[in-house]
Amino acid sequence: MEYTYQNAQRLAERCYKEKTARKEDPYLPVLEDITAGTSSLSEQALGLQEIPLERIVGTASDGRRQAFAANFMPLMEPSTEFAAKYQALIAAHLGEGIRDPVKVYEYLHRYYVVEGNKRVSVLKFFNAVSIPGEVTRIIPARSEEPEIKVYYEFLAFYRIVPVNFLVFSQPGDYERFLSLMGWSAAHVPAEKDIRLLRSAYIRFQTVYRALGGSRLEGLTDADAFLIYLEIYGYEKAENAMSEDIRKDLGQIWDEFALRTNDEAVKLVTDAEEEKRLSLLGKLFVPEKVLKIAFLYEKTPETLGWTYGHELGRQHIIDVFGEKIVTEVYDQIDGDNVAEKIKEAAEAGADVIFVTSSRFLNACLKAAVTCQDTRILCCALNFPHRYLRTYYARIYEAKFVSGVIAGAMAGAGDIGYVANCPFIGNILNLNAFANGVKMVNPGAKVYAVWTDEIGADPRVTFWNEGISIISGRELLAPVNEFHREVGLYRYTEAHELENLAMTLWNWGIIYQRLIESIRSGNWEAIDKKSGHRALNYFWGFDSGAIELLIGKLVPEGTRVLAEHLVSAVKSGELSPFYGLPDPPEEGAEPFIRGAWILKGLREKGWLLDNVKGRIPAPEELRPEVRLLAQTQGIGSLAGSPLQE
Repeated sequence: MEYTYQNAQRLAERCYKEKTARKEDPYLPVLEDITAGTSSLSEQALGLQEIPLERIVGTASDGRRQAFAANFMPLMEPSTEFAAKYQALIAAHLGEGIRDPVKVYEYLHRYYVVEGNKRVSVLKFFNAVSIPGEVTRIIPARSEEPEIKVYYEFLAFYRIVPVNFLVFSQPGDYERFLSLMGWSAAHVPAEKDIRLLRSAYIRFQTVYRALGGSRLEGLTDADAFLIYLEIYGYEKAENAMSEDIRKDLGQIWDEFALRTNDEAVKLVTDAEEEKRLSLLGKLFVPEKVLKIAFLYEKTPETLGWTYGHELGRQHIIDVFGEKIVTEVYDQIDGDNVAEKIKEAAEAGADVIFVTSSRFLNACLKAAVTCQDTRILCCALNFPHRYLRTYYARIYEAKFVSGVIAGAMAGAGDIGYVANCPFIGNILNLNAFANGVKMVNPGAKVYAVWTDEIGADPRVTFWNEGISIISGRELLAPVNEFHREVGLYRYTEAHELENLAMTLWNWGIIYQRLIESIRSGNWEAIDKKSGHRALNYFWGFDSGAIELLIGKLVPEGTRVLAEHLVSAVKSGELSPFYGLPDPPEEGAEPFIRGAWILKGLREKGWLLDNVKGRIPAPEELRPEVRLLAQTQGIGSLAGSPLQE
């Protein structure tokens, strides 16, 4: 391109005509107009910064607005003094370069020029990357608008990492980025760390855009960078050259496209769906012995959660016999999980079940690099193309259990014990509370999160005079067994009586998944889903869960509970009745899930008969914070289950 004023003006005229044809404003946006009528704005001087030119989008006041088209190219005639000064700036840039900083306002990550419009225009004409500028930040008043909420998260992030090139679009992403980097208010990065981050980001951004990333609507470059870091880690990004990044992005490009899909996650809630997909598929799949690896957190003898999955493994051995071979890798933790997944894949595992959602990120990295091995993680609502997840709709049983608790509580309140506030547990608590409300509208449900630092459910319930309690729903190994499970109550003599308990039938879930693989329907359902992320989410209707009702539950309450189980199983009744229903009849499960979560979000995530709150990740025990971040309400931002 020849760098003359006339060429810059031609770019302006082209932009002007295109904008006018689309009935859009052909001139620069004006900050004064954008913020007009906005109250409670404050200013913060940030000093001299290097400003990304692509984020300079307009002018601060109306004075120079019509001198430039919307692309910041000049519209004035070549005979004007304006054009002469512009041409002089072109010459200066080709000589010594434009060095004088501009003055700008920053508002919601966008910059508006106070002084130096022509300098910005010339550098944009030369496709420069950045320009030095004296920046004053305009801070809007807090509100519930998504853009404002994310911006306030950025302001908190900026106090720890003062950079302006990372612009995430979803709530929680700044916190996730800090977690990935190991940075916090107590561990602030040094200037060298920030320089290395900027270099890594620019290398990624250059390759990502060259491959067409700019055409993915709704995904900022920083959003894509975060996905890349979640899969490959910062250590690799810091050292990767352009060709390495290009190869990595080729492997995970579907991840970026998935995040821009309004229906990115398909919930497989019907256990019979896969059987219907390919009735003849089984005829064409050769019999082969499936090698299946189970990765356990701790051991079945030391962790009740793992014990339940071990019962599931024993079930499929009984069902499939010599058609499968299973291998157990236990004592898994955050330090060795990647190594164990790799070990299982290299040992020839056809399928790897990772039974704890704490290891989601390691599973995702392995799924990208080991695409010949089917890797599944026991988790919910994880929108990644290469990793399938599975979970059970425990909230169905919790709802009916809540009805029993409400019916038996009389004028008293009810206790609820949960551990980590990830989305599955939040759904369970609200379904239980909805069940209580159905039969006992005056009763309150006191929720205690045992993973919250300092939480003690026994003290809370004792102080509130609570005797009926919903506890954990796990089968436990012998040396961990105690009776405070399911729904129970304490008598006036402080004797414990069990009332109801939910059973996770992991064996049924694993059986269904293995049948899917053996029949060839694993691939068929992937094709039918449009290659979306697949989350298996099964409930009463599939046999994945059951509710055991004890003999101490009065007969009338038992009959009601059994009828409700049947109604939920048939789809006649939702555990979240009272929350808004989708406008479309027969809406797909992910749409129904979106409306449930939308209704809960509008209620502050907890129904009005719940006493308590959802603790923030920093209020939890350190070992569960990552789980709360990756599976909590913050993880739903941008997810199809969120809307």
